[in-house]
Amino acid sequence: MTAHLQELWLGGRTGTLCALEQAKAWALREAWFLEHESTYGMHTWIAERVKKVGGGSPTNKAVKNFLETVDGDPDWYPGKRDESTTKPGPKPVLRGPKLAALCNSAMKQKRKLGDVSFRSLVSTCPNDLRNPDTGEPVDKKQVYTALKQHCYDDPNRPEEKWEYQARYSKTALTQPQQQKRLNWADYLLGLRHRANWYYDKLVWTDICNHVLPRSEHMAALQSLARKGKKGWASAGCQQYSQNLRAAKEHLKMAAWDTERVWFCPVLSRGKLHVAVLPPSFPGEEPAGATMLVAKVKAALNLRFQGNANPPRMLMVDRGKGFFHPANGKVTTCFKNALVEHGLTTFNGHDASVQPGALQELMLHETAMAWLRLRLAKTTPPRAWEETVDAFCARLTKCCAYINEHYDVEGLCRGFLERVELLRELEGGRLKK
Repeated sequence: MTAHLQELWLGGRTGTLCALEQAKAWALREAWFLEHESTYGMHTWIAERVKKVGGGSPTNKAVKNFLETVDGDPDWYPGKRDESTTKPGPKPVLRGPKLAALCNSAMKQKRKLGDVSFRSLVSTCPNDLRNPDTGEPVDKKQVYTALKQHCYDDPNRPEEKWEYQARYSKTALTQPQQQKRLNWADYLLGLRHRANWYYDKLVWTDICNHVLPRSEHMAALQSLARKGKKGWASAGCQQYSQNLRAAKEHLKMAAWDTERVWFCPVLSRGKLHVAVLPPSFPGEEPAGATMLVAKVKAALNLRFQGNANPPRMLMVDRGKGFFHPANGKVTTCFKNALVEHGLTTFNGHDASVQPGALQELMLHETAMAWLRLRLAKTTPPRAWEETVDAFCARLTKCCAYINEHYDVEGLCRGFLERVELLRELEGGRLKK
């Protein structure tokens, strides 16, 4: 207890006044006014008689600011932290010219494209967002904090800062969907497999794609279409055209100024791999599932060379390329491809017990969310000029980054825990 009290009175950040010296500075001012009527020379006199943590005296201005803080806070006490001053730690990256450039760019993008996102800001002002210590863009939270504090829609009302506002209500799972999810959780727990069984046996994969814009106009439309449930807007400006969404079809439609790249994640035993599918890939069709199986098998052969017991069981969703939507029976193409390459699926030839709405349960969906975030942080300045080969190379680098910096091992070991949580929630959505 004595040591704790000593730390409270004598401890503090280097270069500041500890609680004892703060009390001393306050008492010295009271003593000054017993002999003097004006404050002329007072701050210098006090500064010479108090010491900072780590040694040295504070400046006259620092003493003046400290006493003004005391006078302005009726609840002040020695050692109270002044929240208006800079917090301990390194100086923020987003300050001064960098902060001004970021906010000007964000407001310009909002007026031109109708929306602004972390992805678009990383693309248009990478130098302003780059942390000089790591070489990486600053965290999304820092960027959004800056937008909330400094950006606005209406030049005539700059005091109305942006807020991240809801655009529409969140849709809940229907009761039949929840029941199907609950039944599935009961089914899996009834198998009595241990967590290590899922880790050792399963390979998580899916058919994924990314639409590359081939014009600046399409890039702008895609940015508008990606607007989420919330967006930056000032109060009273929600009906402005720039605050409304564009049609989602721009993210899916085939147009002369788009190019679709198909790929599949291969997640197994603590590692994520991404295999790019050929340009002739037919999409989420049975024939596409055949190509996917070949790519997955090649990726497993490459990773598990010399391993006598590699994973051979695929965990996929109920996409129409894998199973018939009506009855959950395996498609002929998918079944034949599995036999040809010596693989199986977790559900065998019948996935009717597995519901369709399992996004937050499927491990590869989490891995894909990580991958999309990393892709956002590495978006080139002129996205419409990125070639397919350049995108595939960036995709591979993003995957390597995830394996190095994310807990892919923990993800692969956490499936049973997710299933148990689903059971506790009686089929409801898992809280993120």
